[in-house]
Amino acid sequence: MSAAAANVEVTEEKPSVSGTSDKVKFATKTALSLTLAYLIPMALGWAQPQTAAITVMLIAATGSLSESLQKGVLRTLGTIAGAVIGLSLIALFPQDRLLYLCAISIFVLITLYLYNAYQGDSTIFMLTMVVGLMVFNGGDAEGAFIYGIDRTLLTTFGVLVYSLVGSFLWPVKVADNTERLASAVSAEFGQVGKLLIGGAEPENRQEQETEALENLLERLTEFRSHYVTVKGNADSIQAYQAEWDTILSCFGKLESSLIPALRGGDAATVGFDQYIDNYPAVLANLTDLLDAVQASWQGDAAGTPSNPLASRYDHAALQQQDHLTIAAVVCQGELLNELQQLLWQLHGAIISLRFDRGSFQRETETYSTASFIWFDRENLKTALRGFFTFWLATFIWIQFNPPGGFMFVTLCTALIPLVSYTPVSPKLLIFLFTFGFVFAVPAYVFLLPGMTHWLELAVFLFGYAFLGFLLFPGPVAIFFLLGLFTLGIQNTMQYNFNVILLIILMFYMVCALLIISVHFPFTSKPQLLYLNFRTRFFQLCTKIIRSGPPRTYWERTVSQLRITAATSLLAKMNQWGAAIDNSYFPDNPAEKVVDFNHSCEILLARLRVLAGPNSHYVDNPLIKRATEGTASRPAATLCATLATNDDGVIIEQAFAKVRADLLSIEDQLNDYLGAHSEEKSSDHYDSRETAVFYVYINLQASILKSIDHCRVSLLALNWRQLRETKF
Repeated sequence: MSAAAANVEVTEEKPSVSGTSDKVKFATKTALSLTLAYLIPMALGWAQPQTAAITVMLIAATGSLSESLQKGVLRTLGTIAGAVIGLSLIALFPQDRLLYLCAISIFVLITLYLYNAYQGDSTIFMLTMVVGLMVFNGGDAEGAFIYGIDRTLLTTFGVLVYSLVGSFLWPVKVADNTERLASAVSAEFGQVGKLLIGGAEPENRQEQETEALENLLERLTEFRSHYVTVKGNADSIQAYQAEWDTILSCFGKLESSLIPALRGGDAATVGFDQYIDNYPAVLANLTDLLDAVQASWQGDAAGTPSNPLASRYDHAALQQQDHLTIAAVVCQGELLNELQQLLWQLHGAIISLRFDRGSFQRETETYSTASFIWFDRENLKTALRGFFTFWLATFIWIQFNPPGGFMFVTLCTALIPLVSYTPVSPKLLIFLFTFGFVFAVPAYVFLLPGMTHWLELAVFLFGYAFLGFLLFPGPVAIFFLLGLFTLGIQNTMQYNFNVILLIILMFYMVCALLIISVHFPFTSKPQLLYLNFRTRFFQLCTKIIRSGPPRTYWERTVSQLRITAATSLLAKMNQWGAAIDNSYFPDNPAEKVVDFNHSCEILLARLRVLAGPNSHYVDNPLIKRATEGTASRPAATLCATLATNDDGVIIEQAFAKVRADLLSIEDQLNDYLGAHSEEKSSDHYDSRETAVFYVYINLQASILKSIDHCRVSLLALNWRQLRETKF
């Protein structure tokens, strides 16, 4: 599922960034939009005014506000596209209901998949699908065109009201919020960087590292999701694209460098100051750069940090050490050089963004974020689940004509992406529906009949909507607010308690059908999903390792797709691992699941380095020779073992065999580098090629170390207990 539907989208108005006041402002704006979208059509005498209000509810729960009207234009285009497609299908099959239903079900399948695959504001796809379904007048071809036009106009009106209110009432400053989120990421990088260079107490270093990494990954995810949402429709971002591209690229490279280094543990076993002459000065310069980056976000442009300081190796001391120690030292030196260079570039981009305004020249490649994730299984399953739900609801509509008519089918289908592979469980669904009805039914009996002025109705609508968006986050608010639409508010009210009971029955029927859809035809049990994600994650890791550093454009594309898929799987492992009920699975406590997820995060961070744009690895003749004929790499073999086995004996045997094979690695390096030094009469410790080769060797060793950490945390869990669940 997309960032917009994971399903609490990280958007620019998300209250967790700025506190409760932003949450109140968001609830106020959306409640006002919904009230206006309801009352203005009523005042103008338009039919079905609730259509505009439902549109506001859907956008507010699954979309976001912006500082411009561009999103409103795009959502309007989505509305028109849905109407055109829906009416075209009606025109093509005016007398053949079955063919129409087949065509519209394929339309639902495609739009649901696009809604989940798109990583930006996917509201346009939701509106396209909903309007395409809503223009169908219950199978009555006569008058369908006028009915569809009315629905389209009201939906468009709801989009415009929401966009205008969001633009003029507490307008969201996308650039300010983006800078605030980026500053938070920089602060977390500063914490991680200072831990790396020795800023933690030895007795609680591991706890500090774990907390720092968790905070960093959370802030990075929040910033990237936000940036994907706003980058294409915020003028203030597009005007300084070079700066933001550099910031995003530096963040990605810092993540790939810092996270593996922090968990590498080499500092505890290797005294780098013995082999790097200016090691203290380099660390001090790195600390100054970390502080300067954070100060630049706060508006301090007075102090200019020192230029990056290159590490100077003590070659005489290194010649006395084994090759693996040399690799660790060279890797640390190159890491410090790279971190300084990245922080220098990051500082320059921030200063240009905050002060120079547009004079910045990009010095690093663009960090690209995919607009769509095409081959995600859960996205495809959600689309198929929506397809299945559409036909099941249609069968019920044809055979039993439930309350609401075809609206029953529309609601069942439209709500699928909000409950499929999301934290919205069936129990929560029933609770929210009931909670909404507890407010709606007394209002229908005691409040609405006594209202004689439109202001009274406005206060009621505003209060109901405000309460929903204040109490419940994102898509969850929809299920509470649906109680508002059971009231059938019109200019001319005809109170009939039987009618409202039938409408409530329809919503409970929708709820019951969604409960079936969530568990069929694909399971949503957290423990089974977690098992599946773990297998797929290590299968992807196996493929990434076997491919090695990408050489061609095709290899880079495939490698990036695999990294993106593995990142998505890791996010799902974090989500669904936390949802496993420890009372049913006592051998799998939450802390062990979290530890396993952290081990996988470190492995993936190292694989990002391996699969990244590493031309210095690909072009290095030493690495080329060393990797010839090594398609069956030991690390890939171990990942394949972890993907398919739970038996500790089998896993330990596989790891023991690899350890035995690696015992001779020092002799192999001596022979290989000795032969190389005979061919090239140069000091190989001064050679850039040999330095990169040592960095590559250290990367391979760190990947093996990460896989071993995954082994330990994997064996601490009882996977058989998860797999053999009977409920």
